[in-house]
Amino acid sequence: MGRPKGGAAASSSASSKKPKPKPKQRGGVDFKKYKHKVGRKLPPPKNATSTEIKSKTIVLPEQSMASERAGMAVNKRGLTLRELLQQTAHYNANVRRAALNGIKDIVVKHPTELKLHKVAIIEKLQERICDTDKVVRESLYSILQSMIFPSLKEDNAISTRSTLFLLMANILNGMTHLSIDIQLMAFRFLELVVLNFPSSFSSYAEQAFNNFIAVLSNDRINLHDRNKLNSVLSGLGHCLSLVAKTMENDDISNRQVHDLSARELWKCTSDEDNSVGRAFAMPNLLVKLQSLVQILINSVEVSASELCAKSAIDASSSEALLSALHCLDIICRIFIHEVKKPQLRFSISKTQFGPDWLRSSLLIHLKNLWGVKRLFHEKEDGKFFIFNLKIAEIFLCLSAWIDSTMFPAEEFCHFVSSLFAKAKTLRNKDLMEMYLSPIITCIPDLIFNAPDDSKEHLLEAFTDAFRGCKVDCKLIFPYLDAVGEMLLPEKTGTWFAEDGSGVLGYHDVWIHELPRILLQSIDKAPSVTKVVLELLLRIGQYFPTLDCENLRPFIKLFGVESSSGAVELGPFVNLARDCQELATSCLYYFPSLLPDIIGPLASCCLSDALEPLVLFRVVEVLQSTYKAGSLQITELLSFLLLLMARFRVHPGGLVTSGNPSKVSNWDTFKSLNRLILTSLSEMGDGSLVLELMWNNLSNAIDLSKTIEGGFQPDKTRLFQYFIKPCTIMFDKNDKVLCSTLEMLKSFITGDDHLLSSLSNFNYPGELSCRVCAVTTILIFLCNDRKLHRNLSFGKSVIKGILDYIRHQLGSSGPNVTYEEKQKLRSAFEQLKTKALQLNCWDRSELEGLSITR
Repeated sequence: MGRPKGGAAASSSASSKKPKPKPKQRGGVDFKKYKHKVGRKLPPPKNATSTEIKSKTIVLPEQSMASERAGMAVNKRGLTLRELLQQTAHYNANVRRAALNGIKDIVVKHPTELKLHKVAIIEKLQERICDTDKVVRESLYSILQSMIFPSLKEDNAISTRSTLFLLMANILNGMTHLSIDIQLMAFRFLELVVLNFPSSFSSYAEQAFNNFIAVLSNDRINLHDRNKLNSVLSGLGHCLSLVAKTMENDDISNRQVHDLSARELWKCTSDEDNSVGRAFAMPNLLVKLQSLVQILINSVEVSASELCAKSAIDASSSEALLSALHCLDIICRIFIHEVKKPQLRFSISKTQFGPDWLRSSLLIHLKNLWGVKRLFHEKEDGKFFIFNLKIAEIFLCLSAWIDSTMFPAEEFCHFVSSLFAKAKTLRNKDLMEMYLSPIITCIPDLIFNAPDDSKEHLLEAFTDAFRGCKVDCKLIFPYLDAVGEMLLPEKTGTWFAEDGSGVLGYHDVWIHELPRILLQSIDKAPSVTKVVLELLLRIGQYFPTLDCENLRPFIKLFGVESSSGAVELGPFVNLARDCQELATSCLYYFPSLLPDIIGPLASCCLSDALEPLVLFRVVEVLQSTYKAGSLQITELLSFLLLLMARFRVHPGGLVTSGNPSKVSNWDTFKSLNRLILTSLSEMGDGSLVLELMWNNLSNAIDLSKTIEGGFQPDKTRLFQYFIKPCTIMFDKNDKVLCSTLEMLKSFITGDDHLLSSLSNFNYPGELSCRVCAVTTILIFLCNDRKLHRNLSFGKSVIKGILDYIRHQLGSSGPNVTYEEKQKLRSAFEQLKTKALQLNCWDRSELEGLSITR
């Protein structure tokens, strides 16, 4: 029997059994596996190569980033200029924006950074002209405009030219970019370069105008957003203006070399050939401008139709249309300039652009613009009126080449007349001054070239607008220029009054307005005053027989005389010196006004505010007017007497309530007297002149109007009139009288060194003549009882004269003839008789005053 299964016996037998060994693997022995705890480092393999390098640390001073930036220019974020320039090329637009702002910050805080690294900055920044981010391009534009270009102007031409070459290369590249926004921005960059460095444009003109033609012909822009063209048209306008200005400067240079020799002219031509980069290639350029004309007119037509269809005009559309018209105007002027350009001698080839080309190319295209004018004329909005003013300006510059069959002259004159009438209702003063001024300037040419039956409305409208123009309006200058051109031939070489132009009837109206403008401008617009005075002076020179009745308000420039004789000074004394000279010169050409001007003019001359040189100039002009026979002698004498009698002499240091320290005008008074005496001596016989002026002179110095003996033509009797004013001075000052007596005694005795030092007068050599002259003066003084007292103080001098005469009578020398002794005896007796009436002689002296017979 076998043992039972299970139970304790079973369990014990099971535990006592040993585990059977695993069967061995066939084919080889496996590696021994090790079990490791987590986190314990594995030992290196036995065959591992040690790569550990042991070295000592080297510590260098001042190697930290903070210490490297010490003393360097950094922006707000602590970045240097080099780091910021590197970040401008970053792939992230935000980083590029921040970099440009950081550069602006450094340049503002540290201006020397821009001066030291200008070229490096431009070389790096010019890459951003074609940046895909709009903000980056705008930031670049701002930096160039406000910082870099102003600094670049201070550099020499060579460095500037090389820097601009890189800049222009990127600009021209941007103008052909696939992105429209980058294209348009590139044109703004071009305009900025042209404004700051105009001389650099000629090298890139042909390529730039090609790009202008391409972008303006781009339907993607024209159809979707025409307003984006504003920047393009603005830049085109500046480029065209630069071409026009260069052509004008070339004309000046051509006129300077017009009379040069063949060798000199050849040298100038060679110099021009060697400077191609600085001049425009006009034949190629004109062809491109001709293409621009067609494009611009098409653009104007489309814009006009769109604007007329709108209920209100937006500012950007209006600006674009005005810019297009402005560009057309400049192109037309360039064409006209080329047509009128004179040909130099020895020129290689003549220009192919002549009047026929102008009519067959330009005027044909302008027909459509004439239709746009009619479209705007129907609108009441002020902006449409500005459009028509610009269109009129374009046609006015072409008036000499316009054929009436192409553009009816009568219709055009009515069109311009309506513009003047419409201008009165325009409230925007700045716009009116800007756009109406060119129209006014072209009026003389239009009137000269238009048929006679088409001028009346135009002249009436122009004259009405001229009379309504205020003196403080800028339009007053073109109005005055136009009036002067139609009144005077000095600019055009044509007398409008003689060509049957119908202007003659408006001459008086225009001239009548000039004094009004003159008087109003003195306070409101001083710059206008000189222009009007120059025009008045030229009118007087060209029209010597002019009826001055229309110029009567001109008198108020010097003053107004009331019925009582009082004069209120006019603004003449306060005018600028050059204006005073012009006004004084006008007096010569307006003689019929002088009778009413004399009184106010004299009051102006007596004013302390008037400079002495102006005073002398007035006297000279009136004297010249008298010599020319245009001024009566009585009027000139009246003026001179007013100056002599009323001139107030300030000896200097005179203290008054109005002026505490007046400067002496004694020298002015002496110079004026010499000038007046010269004028009087040039009028004719002294006695006749004195008789004419005696009444006025006697009233002025309070003398008796009647003198015994009357007025005689003998010049030896004139002393009694001229010495009379001296008696007033002798009465007030006995020292002056005694000094005069001493001089008379020296004159008789021949010791006349004192008199000869005071005058260049040639005194008579004969003793009798000298004695008679002196005794006549002394008798005249003795006849005035007011002088008896002062003459008594000079008794010894009178006695000395009598003793000298008596001694000469007793002399038996050969120099004293019998006839002379008779004259001396008569003079002695007359003088002694008068001298004894002084009641200052005692008996012994009376007995001594006798002649031994």
